[in-house]
Amino acid sequence: MADLEHQPVEIELKYQVARDLPNTIENLVEWLESNATSGGEDELKNIYFDTPSRLLHQHRIGLRVRRWRGGGEQTIKFAGQQQGAMSARPEYNVPTVMLVPNLSLFPAHIWPAKVLGKLTVNGLNKQLEKQFEVTFTRRTWLYEQGCLKVEIALDQGCILALRKREAIQELELELKAGNAEKLFALGASIAKRFSLTPGQKSKAQRGYELHGHGGRG
Repeated sequence: MADLEHQPVEIELKYQVARDLPNTIENLVEWLESNATSGGEDELKNIYFDTPSRLLHQHRIGLRVRRWRGGGEQTIKFAGQQQGAMSARPEYNVPTVMLVPNLSLFPAHIWPAKVLGKLTVNGLNKQLEKQFEVTFTRRTWLYEQGCLKVEIALDQGCILALRKREAIQELELELKAGNAEKLFALGASIAKRFSLTPGQKSKAQRGYELHGHGGRG
C-alpha cells in the first residue's frame, strides 16, 4: 500500500459560477492567471458506483473512479461536515488503471461495521454497479500567500445519469497548507468579486438527484 495517497480530511470550498452573467468566466480566469500559478488543463471523467440498493448512498459515502489522459484513480469519501460553501470529508485515493473500483485497495480499517453488515469487502465489491458519470474540463491554479497554499479548480462540463443531462460550472478551492480561516477569507473575496454562490451540493449529490435517488452522498 505504499502508493496509497491518504488525505484524512479534505477541506474545500465550492462555488457555483453564474452561467447568465456576461464575461464571468473570462474575468474569473483573468484574475486567476494574474494572482495564482497555472497548473494546466485536463479532460476528466468521474464514474460513480453504488450497490443496487444504494447502500453507500444511504451512509453518505461517495465512490468514484476518475480517468484522465494517461492515468486514473479511485476515490472514496465518507460523511463529514457541510456548512455553506465549505465541506470537510475523510477521503482516500488510490491510483488505478481500471474502469471499475477495487475496494480491496483501500485500507481495511476504513469500513464502518454498519456499512458492511454481514458483507465482506469483496462481497460489497461484487455488488457495485455504475450509477452516473460526470465529464468535465478542469483548469487548475495554485494560490500562495505566506503559509497559505490553495489549489483552485474551475470545472465546466455535465452530469450524465440514465438519459438525463445537467450542466456544471463550478469553482473549487482546496486547502493544501495553512489556516482554514484564510481559505474562507480568500473564498469570500473571490465569491464577492465574481458574484459566485455557495455550491452546497457535490457532483455526487447532484448526480444522485438527477438519477432520481435523493440528494445525499
